[in-house]
Amino acid sequence: MRTFLWYFLGWLGLVLSYPILIKAKYYELRQKTEHKNHFVNQKSQMLARYLFKLTGSTVNVTGLENVPKNGAVLFVSNHQGHMDSLIIHGFIDKKKGFISIVEVLKYPIIRTWMKLIKCVFLDRENARQSSTCINQAIEHLKNGQSMVVFPEGRLSDSPEVGPFQRGWLRLATKSGVPIVPVSISNSYKALAKDGSKVGGVQVECVISAPMYTDNLKKADEVAFIDKLRTAIMQHVSAQIV
Repeated sequence: MRTFLWYFLGWLGLVLSYPILIKAKYYELRQKTEHKNHFVNQKSQMLARYLFKLTGSTVNVTGLENVPKNGAVLFVSNHQGHMDSLIIHGFIDKKKGFISIVEVLKYPIIRTWMKLIKCVFLDRENARQSSTCINQAIEHLKNGQSMVVFPEGRLSDSPEVGPFQRGWLRLATKSGVPIVPVSISNSYKALAKDGSKVGGVQVECVISAPMYTDNLKKADEVAFIDKLRTAIMQHVSAQIV
């Protein structure tokens, strides 16, 4: 019953959000960019929290003081489950888009919201398109828009933190923004990987101190990524229940 209600009330909430999308378009047509960005960020965070809480889950976020108040940052997180994006967007109050996958573009309304918050969509089967996508995200970061990346590249659907890919690091080195590590635990239990089951759980989200890539040499990139992954893993391990 909980799974049915989550899908029913979730899609109902998305459909009822349509007037908000129309208002955002109105701001865009009137060239009220700051109005639009503030409005979209506020409403999209509310929607993310609504969809997450519908699972019956709760989240405890610690380390919010580690998020720089001024300027863009690159949030780097492990990726246990589908709820991770909702948690990061809904419970960390900073304007942000996501490095997502093109497959989500098939979902109406969801894709519109994601485009509004300046997500970019990666085609993992197309190297040229992927490079264009990364460059677009770098421009967003340079223009003051924070971004979120999951360097494992896929859901782990478990407490394990998979190996981190290297290509994402260019987002930080080319834009010069700080990296903010995020550790999420237990989110994979909130919604099954295949979407077949919703379960109410306690999720832990730990935000660690920023890391910087200033003067990072190419030869040191692997060690830097390993250090970041270890920092994220330490907090995930500490919160598994």
